[in-house]
Amino acid sequence: MSAYLYQTETNDRKDSQFDVLGHLMPARMFIFVVVDEPGANGFLVRRCYTSIHDEYLEQLNLTPVQKNREVFPEEFGLWGKGPESSASIAEHVMGYEKITRFASTSSQFPDGATRMGGKIVYVDIAKAKRAGAKFVTTDEIRQALMQYATDNPHLKNRIAKITHYAESLDKEILVQPNPKIPPSAIFSKTGLAQAFGVVKYARVVEVFGIGFTAYDLGLAADQSFHAKSVQPIEKEAVRQMGGWGGAIVGARMGLAAGALIGLETGPGTVITGLIGGIVFGAIGYFGGRDVADHMPVN
Repeated sequence: MSAYLYQTETNDRKDSQFDVLGHLMPARMFIFVVVDEPGANGFLVRRCYTSIHDEYLEQLNLTPVQKNREVFPEEFGLWGKGPESSASIAEHVMGYEKITRFASTSSQFPDGATRMGGKIVYVDIAKAKRAGAKFVTTDEIRQALMQYATDNPHLKNRIAKITHYAESLDKEILVQPNPKIPPSAIFSKTGLAQAFGVVKYARVVEVFGIGFTAYDLGLAADQSFHAKSVQPIEKEAVRQMGGWGGAIVGARMGLAAGALIGLETGPGTVITGLIGGIVFGAIGYFGGRDVADHMPVN
C-alpha cells in the first residue's frame, strides 16, 4: 500500500474525475566507462620509408597523397599501394608486382623484419580487424609460394630463397586494408609508448549512462532478499535496460563493465558484481524484455 495520502475535494456529480499528480519516482543512475586497450590482441610491425623523397619510393611513380600514406601511416592510415590490384600473394612477396592491395608486415615484435631498413610503425591487430582488414599468415604465404613454384618450376630456386626469408627471417604477414586501416590503429614507437601510459594502458572511448527506477528495483531487490537469489533483481535490471538494446552497446558493456555494477538493495546493503558480461551481452543481442522473460525467477 502506498505510503502517501492524497486529499482533494469531491462532488456528487456522476462520473466526475479529478487528476492528481503523483510524487516523482526516484531513480538511480549508473555510469559505465568503456575503455579500449591499445594492442589488446597484439601488434604487427611494419617498416616504412623515412622520406617522401626516398629513391626507391620515387621509382614507384605514386601520387603525392600515396607517398604520404607510405611514409606517414600513423597520420594517414595504412593503405595498400593499389587497392584495386589483382596481383597475387606470391607476386607481391616475390616483388614482381610493386603496386598491390597488400602491405607487408612482420609478427616479430618490436623490431620487425631486421633485413629491412626504414621507420618502424606498429599495427594494432584488433583495431585493424574492426576496420575490415584481412590478414595473410606466414603459413598461407608459404603455401602460395609453393603453388607458384609448381606453376613456375624455372623459378624454383628463387622461390625457395624468398620462402626462407618470409618464414625464418621476416616472419612476414600480409595485411589487406579495406580500403585502409585508420590512423588510430597505427602507432609510431613514441606514439605506442604514450598510448601505454594513458589511464593504466587504456583509453576511454565511450561513456554510457543508464537510469534505473528505484521503485521497480526496490521490489525486485526485496524479492531477491526473500528468495536469497540475485535472479529477481537481475531480471528487473535486464527489463529496464531493454530500451538500451543494440549489439554494440550490450556486447561492449558486457566486455568492459562486467562486474563493475553495484546495486543498492537496502540500508547498508549493496550487491556488487552480480550482473555481469553475459547479461549485458544478452541485452544487446536479444533485447531486454525478451531476455528477461526467459530468465528464471528463483
